[in-house]
Amino acid sequence: MRYNARLDDTSKIVTHLCIVLTLLMSCRQITDISHDAIATTMLLFVLVPAIVVAWCLSPRYYKIEAGAILIKRPLMSITIPMTDIVRLKSITEEELGSGSRMAGMGGLFGYLGTYHSSEIGKYQRWCTNKDSMVLIESSYRKWLISPSNAEHFIRYVNSIINVPG
Repeated sequence: MRYNARLDDTSKIVTHLCIVLTLLMSCRQITDISHDAIATTMLLFVLVPAIVVAWCLSPRYYKIEAGAILIKRPLMSITIPMTDIVRLKSITEEELGSGSRMAGMGGLFGYLGTYHSSEIGKYQRWCTNKDSMVLIESSYRKWLISPSNAEHFIRYVNSIINVPG
């Protein structure tokens, strides 16, 4: 089963603004005849790698395979074995409580990286949409993902992991 990873409105706006800003700065850099665009050059050295890394790590889709959940990304996909899953549930942004980004990006191609929440502790967030989030807990890690049809995703995975061996 395959579930899309659609960007929410906030992620779309942040992503598009970053790309347009980078393109405008690139055009300014190319057309600068005074060769005095040090600030633009420095910003491009930050923005271009950030955009590339965010795109490479952002989820394209989520797939339920034989015995695993796959978070498909252009670079380094994540596989979560079904045998490791302790709990799977739908969760809202409010249920996470107050939180902070430990090492990640918020908005550029989604909400990516390692986060900390007052309610669930440290977790990996590979979401593109804050409206359809699913918390996957194992004995050693927590993941937050956002499949397109979260309710169906949860029912389907629970039907697989709750079948007696």
